[in-house]
Amino acid sequence: MHEKNYKLLADAIIMQAVKDYRNAKSPAVRNDITRFFLSEQFCILSPVDGKKLLRKLDQEQHKKIQRKEIQNVGIQD
Repeated sequence: MHEKNYKLLADAIIMQAVKDYRNAKSPAVRNDITRFFLSEQFCILSPVDGKKLLRKLDQEQHKKIQRKEIQNVGIQD
């Protein structure tokens, strides 16, 4: 039972870090979260590869920026 609770807590910590990374306005905040994803603590909390997670989040952010640029071009026409 305790192990399940620890797993739920670990999952919540990681999900909050993902949300914070997605919403980070400051490069300093994003760098702090990046260090967390690459840390030993992250490895303890999750079997997920932190580098792969960061790549996926960065690709997601890049696509979001591209969509905004396309929308802005449509507005200007």
